[in-house]
Amino acid sequence: MEQEQRTQREITYHVGWKRGKIKLNQSQSSEPEQAHTHAAEEEESAEPGLLRWNRAYVWRRAGALPAPALTVLLAVFPLLAFALSVWLVYELSIQPY
Repeated sequence: MEQEQRTQREITYHVGWKRGKIKLNQSQSSEPEQAHTHAAEEEESAEPGLLRWNRAYVWRRAGALPAPALTVLLAVFPLLAFALSVWLVYELSIQPY
């Protein structure tokens, strides 16, 4: 398609109470996108240390046990909890006041 046949494109958005339009100029190259990516990388590297630690360690994916181990754990944990409860009740009952 030739440059004269291209029309200006418009994208409308609505975020919360904000509305607006973004005009796209298709004749421009991808330089603004590259500049935007570079700016985002600079912002990310300028994060405070606590926020960077939070993203790296607190919000990482949790590990999981294999299915057979979870099945065994599911069967054993209630038995251990019951046995611990009975032992605690016994210990409290034999204590002198």
